[in-house]
Amino acid sequence: MSKMKKKIIILGCMDTKGQEYAFIKDIIEKAGCDTLLIDVGVIDPPMFKPDISRQEVAKAAGKDFDQLIKDGPTRDKIAPIMTEGAKKLVVDLVKDKKADGIISLGGTQGTSLATNAMRELPVGFPKVMVSTMASGDTFKFVGLRDITMMNSVADIMGLNRVTRKILANAAGAICGMVGVDKDSVITDKQLIAITTVGVTTPGAMAAKKVLEDAGYETVVFHAVGTGGQAMEQLVKEGDIKGLLDIATVEVINQMLGGFLAATPERMTVATKMGIPQVICPGAIGDVVFGPPEEIPEKFKGRAYAIHSSLFSCVRTTAEEVRALAVEQAKRVNPAKGPVEWFIPMKGFCSHSVEGAPIHDPESDMAYVDELKKQLRDDIPIHTRDTDINDPAFAAEIAKHLIELMKKKYG
Repeated sequence: MSKMKKKIIILGCMDTKGQEYAFIKDIIEKAGCDTLLIDVGVIDPPMFKPDISRQEVAKAAGKDFDQLIKDGPTRDKIAPIMTEGAKKLVVDLVKDKKADGIISLGGTQGTSLATNAMRELPVGFPKVMVSTMASGDTFKFVGLRDITMMNSVADIMGLNRVTRKILANAAGAICGMVGVDKDSVITDKQLIAITTVGVTTPGAMAAKKVLEDAGYETVVFHAVGTGGQAMEQLVKEGDIKGLLDIATVEVINQMLGGFLAATPERMTVATKMGIPQVICPGAIGDVVFGPPEEIPEKFKGRAYAIHSSLFSCVRTTAEEVRALAVEQAKRVNPAKGPVEWFIPMKGFCSHSVEGAPIHDPESDMAYVDELKKQLRDDIPIHTRDTDINDPAFAAEIAKHLIELMKKKYG
């Protein structure tokens, strides 16, 4: 029996960029993959027959494409409709295992449409976006997903010696991605998420080793705002079975407008999902801004640590961390699963240990005192006479999470 070919979705405007999509299609098929073309063009007729027409895309969004055209569509009216239809079709194709990868080309509008669909697809599903926007800030396109953005260098408007090379590379990239046997690299070990930032990394690394030596798989998230959001998303999707939330710095940054701000959802998803959690106050003494000269006026005059040439960590006050304790308790008190807090009293990060720039044990104690008042009575708070990067502390929190995991999952 011959092996079934991998199928790659080609999503885009088959009118204005039909020549380029025909080129991509040819390269992919010569590489031994099948293609499935979805047309979202709205200007001229497609240059070749797609597998899924623009009429079908609009219908998936509950609209009649031909009527939309008769009504004289404006870009702001029709773009959301085609985006919604494309997203629904792509998600269904992937869910039904009728596609193995997706590729698209575009400028601002095409990139917005295609990546809107790509962001709905699972982590690990191959996604390639060739874009004129790829050399700038791509967060609005990539979001929390593993979308491979490739800079088109030139505008995607015709084939020439520059665009042919780039489009051929993109086609090769998606073919290579779908050709990898991902099943062979997946283990059946339970996955534990760890959050950390640079000033808690030694402790996170030590805890990671303990967890992996015990037979667990770990995934580490850099708690810089997007890291916490990505972690929460994977918890929602059921991939993560336990959480070692060492660096909860993203909540205080959200409250005070710092650079590492996550969304108000931070520290709520694992709570709702009921997965075991061990939580620490990693780096909650740090509100992160730019270099010292860019620290906002209201924070000037406070102790701060220079984290790098681009970032400064400003010390939080006792009042601010008391408010943080109230907020964290509010988010975690509804927990459906086991939760325990571990607090290293000699420093919540390397910047706040004795002798370091933002050492402030009185403010740290204010946080602990308020947390004890606010946290649900059956959620334990363990204080330890050490700092967060002490190997013994790291080992203890890891082993404690293992105990919680065994109680829940056996």
